[in-house]
Amino acid sequence: MFEEGHSKIGGRKKGTPNKVTLIRADDLLLKLDINPIQKLIEIAESDEASIDQRINCYKEIAKYTYPRLKLQELWVSPPENLAPTVIKLVAGTGSGIRSVTNLSQIR
Repeated sequence: MFEEGHSKIGGRKKGTPNKVTLIRADDLLLKLDINPIQKLIEIAESDEASIDQRINCYKEIAKYTYPRLKLQELWVSPPENLAPTVIKLVAGTGSGIRSVTNLSQIR
């Protein structure tokens, strides 16, 4: 039950716009024939925009055109019964192949 003197717990924070306010903003943009994404593109492609402004515009546009990728974790378990691989070096003499056991024998 509610008791007087307790602080507010949960709910929306003061000043959070409700859905009606957000819908009104969308309606206003439609009435004024303003497309925010198109405006960002125009700013990014203008000659007056600095490189930082262009980057920020394109980053903002990307949020609405490309999905955000989640971090992928890769877990690799070591294979069981891992045995070392033996590599034998062989040197060709022109007439055949001979086995070399010592690297100093290769000429």
